[in-house]
Amino acid sequence: MSSMDQKIKVIGQMAQEAGLIEDPQWLERLNEPVPLWVVLDLLLRWIDRTESNSGPYD
Repeated sequence: MSSMDQKIKVIGQMAQEAGLIEDPQWLERLNEPVPLWVVLDLLLRWIDRTESNSGPYD
C-alpha cells in the first residue's frame, strides 16, 4: 500500500469517526469521484460540528 493510499484511508477513518461518513461502504470507495453536493454536504456538516454556539466572537 502506497503512502497516498494510507493517507486516504486515514482521512476516511477520521471522517467516519467524526460522523461525517455514515455509510461504511464509502471507506472502500474513497478514490472514486463524488458529486459536488456530497463534498459540500460533508463540509457543511463539519462546519456545523466545529462552529461555536456560545455566542458572538467579538
